[in-house]
Amino acid sequence: MAIDCEDQELLDGFLAETTELLEKLDDDLISLEKSPEDAELMNRIFRSIHTVKGASSFLGFDMLVKVTHKTEDVLNRLRKGELKLNPEIMDVVLEAVDLVKTLVADIKGGDIVERDLEGTISKLIPFLSENAVEATVLAPVFTTAKEPSPPPPAEPAQAFAGAAEAPPSKEAAAADRALAKAAAPAVQPKAQPIKEPAKSPAKGGEELADNSTVRVDVKRLDDLMNQVGELVLERNRMIQLHSDYQTGLDPAGFSDDFGKLSKRLNFVTSELQMQVLKMRMLPVEKVFKKFPRIVRNLARDLGKEVDLVIIGEETELDRSVVDEIGDPLIHLIRNALDHGLETPDQRLCAGKNRTGTVVLSAAHEGNQIVISIKDDGRGIDPEKVSRKAIEKGLITEEQLASMGTREILDLLFLPGFSTKEQATDLSGRGVGMDVVRTNIRKLNGIIEIKNDVGRGSEFILKLPLTLAIIQSLLVEVEREVYSIPLASVIETMRVSKSEFHMIGGQEVLKLRDSVLPLLRLQQTFGCQEVYRERDTCYVVIVGVAEKRIGLIVTRLLGQQEVAIKSLGKFLSNLPGIGGSTIMGDGRVALIVDPMGLIGGSEAAGARK
Repeated sequence: MAIDCEDQELLDGFLAETTELLEKLDDDLISLEKSPEDAELMNRIFRSIHTVKGASSFLGFDMLVKVTHKTEDVLNRLRKGELKLNPEIMDVVLEAVDLVKTLVADIKGGDIVERDLEGTISKLIPFLSENAVEATVLAPVFTTAKEPSPPPPAEPAQAFAGAAEAPPSKEAAAADRALAKAAAPAVQPKAQPIKEPAKSPAKGGEELADNSTVRVDVKRLDDLMNQVGELVLERNRMIQLHSDYQTGLDPAGFSDDFGKLSKRLNFVTSELQMQVLKMRMLPVEKVFKKFPRIVRNLARDLGKEVDLVIIGEETELDRSVVDEIGDPLIHLIRNALDHGLETPDQRLCAGKNRTGTVVLSAAHEGNQIVISIKDDGRGIDPEKVSRKAIEKGLITEEQLASMGTREILDLLFLPGFSTKEQATDLSGRGVGMDVVRTNIRKLNGIIEIKNDVGRGSEFILKLPLTLAIIQSLLVEVEREVYSIPLASVIETMRVSKSEFHMIGGQEVLKLRDSVLPLLRLQQTFGCQEVYRERDTCYVVIVGVAEKRIGLIVTRLLGQQEVAIKSLGKFLSNLPGIGGSTIMGDGRVALIVDPMGLIGGSEAAGARK
């Protein structure tokens, strides 16, 4: 049966609001477990589940109604103080919320799957029985004087947003039950056959996350509209100026007017660009909000006590970056709990609190966002890391002898590396940290490690605010133009070729108190040599974390903001190239990938 426009709009509204409520629910439930006396939080959770139940009833989603109804009943007893919240109750409530997410994801996907609900519902029912009352009944913990009495079990919602308010009158409830019967058959998504019963729900309803749309503040839309209006005015001015020039305008006057127009266009387009970038921005909370639940589950599985502290969740970054950082952060959080934090007994023996702390923070630094995962655990033992690397054949004794502490810690990112003696469900298979570094590099970001043996470690991610536009340094290599991301440029210098030296087959430059390895971009990118007689050239010193390398170029052309264009899937893996951009004269310039060049240079040095 086809869905008409009105019904589809109703269904879309249900999915949008329900998804938003469920996204916040995990975080709220974990917060409630830590602060069970928070009446406002308890009531907000109850209202969220009640709203989902009421809207589901109105639209005829019976499976959703069954699960949310029982979950709501348990939450109602909790908020009235008839049950005392404990980890066992929270486990069951979280399982029920996961099932709700899965059922909503089924509806969003257009397939009604007959899922097994009884397993989860049977875990909720004991907390509604008389025995449960006698065993756990307490004096009321929450202030509920101003709260309306719980609605009748079968009561359908009046509307999505208002479903959690005071119960409707008998007449309104009856009317809503006319409406539900009439609406339910019409808005069933995509008339498809019901599938075989699914014995277990999908994992946590992860597919609920949908970043295909973003909410935009109306003020930002107003600002954008104002800037578009300014752009229209400048366009009209340009058309008029061109018309005047064609009718014999004095060239000197035209030059002056055109210069003024160029400045105004530059200002307006810069403002317009900033407005569009702001519209693409999302708070990093979109990623952070799933970690309280993850940390709670991992801590229970590992037998550890953990406090997760989140700082800077309001920090904004481009949605393209938000979409990509989730998996790397999950790996780092898991490592912090599994490898970093000790068990309560171990912590007490070490003179620490039995509860470990993981701090997840985000902040802006210039045109970057810095995300940190810090724990107060045992830290990373460099000796253990180096011993494991040698055992696994990842490095040799000779290579280890020339490594400093930072280089040893970088071994954690090698494929196949793990310090675990035995593989578990969480770690120990040598997969994880190498994937983290690979994913961060794809975002043109870097990852650093700070370590204090016995006191904890910190993993720091530095990521661009947006992947679409960057500040760059334009350089000429022979007669070809390349763009180097300015965030990676440490300094530039003009050098006489006589100052270059060869050490162990590597061209180097003595820079103050250090020796800087050099890389000739002309040879790296196969540019035809044109300027043979020049005695001087320029060196652009780029850095990733603590690593430095000097790029030898012919000339410096200046700084420019450039829009990154993809090279397509056939050219996406070119070493040392991170994309392309189009110059003001229409020529294409390749964007240099400093991390790729540094990695390639190190690999070449290792082979030599």
